[in-house]
Amino acid sequence: MPVGAIMAGLLIWIMSRREAATWIVDLLWLSIIFTIARTVLRTRARRAGHADGEFTRIDDLTGLTNRRGFLEEAARLLTTVPERPTVGAEDGGPPPGRRVSGPAAALMVIDIDRFGEINGGLGHEYGDRLLVAVSRRISAVGQPGDILARIGGDEFAVLVGGIDADRAQAVVDDAAVRVRDALGIPFVLAGMRAPLEVKIGIALAPDHGRDVGELLGNAALALREAKKSHAGHRVYDPGLVRPSPARLRLRTELRTGLRGGQIELRYQPKADLRSGRVTGMEALVRWRHPVDGVRSPDLFLPDMEAAGLMPALTTLVLQTALEECARWRAGGAQLSVSVNVPASVIVDSGFAFEVRDALGKAGVPPTALCVEITEDSLMTRREHAQRTLGRLRAQGVRVSLDDYGSGYCSLAYLRDLPADELKLDRAFLREVERDSAAAEIVRSTIALAHTLRLRMVAEGVETVSLWALLVTWGCDEAQGYFLSRPLRGDQVLPWLGQWASRAGLSPSMITMGVGGPAGVRHPAARHASAVPAAAPGLR
Repeated sequence: MPVGAIMAGLLIWIMSRREAATWIVDLLWLSIIFTIARTVLRTRARRAGHADGEFTRIDDLTGLTNRRGFLEEAARLLTTVPERPTVGAEDGGPPPGRRVSGPAAALMVIDIDRFGEINGGLGHEYGDRLLVAVSRRISAVGQPGDILARIGGDEFAVLVGGIDADRAQAVVDDAAVRVRDALGIPFVLAGMRAPLEVKIGIALAPDHGRDVGELLGNAALALREAKKSHAGHRVYDPGLVRPSPARLRLRTELRTGLRGGQIELRYQPKADLRSGRVTGMEALVRWRHPVDGVRSPDLFLPDMEAAGLMPALTTLVLQTALEECARWRAGGAQLSVSVNVPASVIVDSGFAFEVRDALGKAGVPPTALCVEITEDSLMTRREHAQRTLGRLRAQGVRVSLDDYGSGYCSLAYLRDLPADELKLDRAFLREVERDSAAAEIVRSTIALAHTLRLRMVAEGVETVSLWALLVTWGCDEAQGYFLSRPLRGDQVLPWLGQWASRAGLSPSMITMGVGGPAGVRHPAARHASAVPAAAPGLR
């Protein structure tokens, strides 16, 4: 019997047997009983999976269809999408392999970039508000008949049906752009304007599957590619490599390593070529795997990027390097530290604020930090990267363009780039002592940097003779095994003393760091053969 009928009967019975003076008390008790009964019944219905209406098919936060409801609705819609036959010429149809036009559907999976930072920085309340606002904007740009759902914490899905198969690609591209444009308008959270970036993976039915599970899996693969390539959206390609069990296991290990303290830093010294002073250290990341030992970055960074873990890794490296820099400075060495920042992070408008907070927490000045970016950071989203770099320099943080010459950075980009230094890729230095063309490239690049008022840093300096050549060509700073192999943070201060004796510098000059005494010149500036003694094993 319905709860309402039961309660109505109780009310009539009470009114017929009690005096009016006691009705109010009885009604209050009845209201309490009614509320408890309704809650119990709904809870049981939810657990049984048959609540009234669509109680278990609606997302409580956004009001959209939830994952369960989406799977059911999508399955019904996809039954209207027929198989697309391939008709041979012998049947009187088009040539073999040519597709026949018909109705189709398109699935978009939408993922919010760095949503966890909003939850962590502002709290879950603001994260929930953002999700609600995102759901409204996606709904506003949708078309009648679209199935819109929240299928995960910060993941949304849109299934568009009833589209012509031959136009499916164009239709879904247009829909993805509309979604990205709508979400690109900054949200206001806690009084701050928060621009949002999303990545979208797309799969088409029936070309990429007719089963909703298959479509979701293929859209997830396309989403992964969109994140790797920093594209706004990607359509599934059957040629995409699916993660193997070993690859999935590796990514699980990477997440564990990030949380479990397995990520370590080493520091590569950087020295002024004319004075011999050590000016700073570049932070290099290592992964101490519990079974395989220390792994170099080329063995795991690509998987970090593919798994979407680079923002978390960059945050960890930034904070660790600045804390170590603070200890060096407390020990008397006024060094700077350089941190490599990938393209997926430098285009994020919130990164400059993250750097500001990390500097304040470590207690070091902005001039103690140099952010290193590679040329692909400029090629993917130039305006966003330049905006972030401008904000960093406005704070006093220095900017370096790393591996210059290894990518496709044009001179126009270089002219407009908010940077302080160029780091010449080590590949250019391998042949300079034997190849006159390679030497001329290095000399002209140094001159170009100075014309643009940029310092030039040469990477991969490993010999006495190369150091001497760079001095005569006017290069500013050098890195490489000639100075030292990468050091642990606690080895830096003792190593500085060893370098001072090799370079013929007083301890006070070594500890001055950036902005040391003016006019101090290493003898190599006058005589190319007079350079610091080479590190052991590198003579």
